[in-house]
Amino acid sequence: MNKSTTVNVSVSLWCGLGALLILLIDFNTSLGIASGVPYIIIVLISLKSPDKRYTIAVAILCTVLVWIGYLGSPPSDVEMYKAYINRFLSVLAIWVTTILTLLQRDSINQLHQERLKNLQSIREAEIQQEKLKVLRATMRTVQDITGNFLNNLHFFKLGIDKNNSLSPESMKWLDQITQETTMRLNKLANLDEIREKKMAGDLVGIDYERPAKENKKRDTIDG
Repeated sequence: MNKSTTVNVSVSLWCGLGALLILLIDFNTSLGIASGVPYIIIVLISLKSPDKRYTIAVAILCTVLVWIGYLGSPPSDVEMYKAYINRFLSVLAIWVTTILTLLQRDSINQLHQERLKNLQSIREAEIQQEKLKVLRATMRTVQDITGNFLNNLHFFKLGIDKNNSLSPESMKWLDQITQETTMRLNKLANLDEIREKKMAGDLVGIDYERPAKENKKRDTIDG
C-alpha cells in the first residue's frame, strides 16, 4: 500500500465517522436549526486527499446527507419554508466551501510548481555559468601551455635562421620541450578534480600540477 492509498483510507475513515456523527446529531435536532452546516468540516477534512474528485464526491455525499437529515429530523413548529431555507443554505455553504477551497489549493499548487520551475531555471543557469567559468579557465591554461611551447619554437626558429640547422643539443632540448608540453596537456585532460590558480594579469586558470604533486606525496608516505 503506497502513501497516497494510505492517505485516502485515513481521510475516508475520518470523513465517514464525522459525517455519521453529524447525521445522528441532525436526526435528533429539530428542523429549525441549520444542522447541515457542520458538514463543511467533512469537506475540509477531505482536502487531505490530493484527488480533487474525492473532495467533490464528499461534497455530493454531504449534500445528500443534509436532505436525509431533513427527512429524519423530529417534527417542529417551524414553518416548512424556513426549514427548506435552512437546508438550502447548508447546501450552499457546503458547495461554496468546496469550490473556494479547491480553487485555493489549485492556486497554491500552481504557485508551488512555478517556484520549482524558477528554482530549476536558476540552478541550470548557475550550472551553465560554472561550466563557462571552467571552460574559460581551461582555455586560458591551454593557451598558457601552448604559448610557452610556441615561444620556445620561436627560439629554435631563430637558431635555424642563424645556423641553417639545429645542433644535437637543440634537438634534444626540442624533444624534451615537446614531451613536457604533451605531458602537461595530458595532465590537464585527465584531471579528477578542478582546482583554480591565479595566472598573470589576475586571470584564473586550472591548476593541473597540484594533483600530481599530492599523489606523489601520498605515494611517498605509503611507501
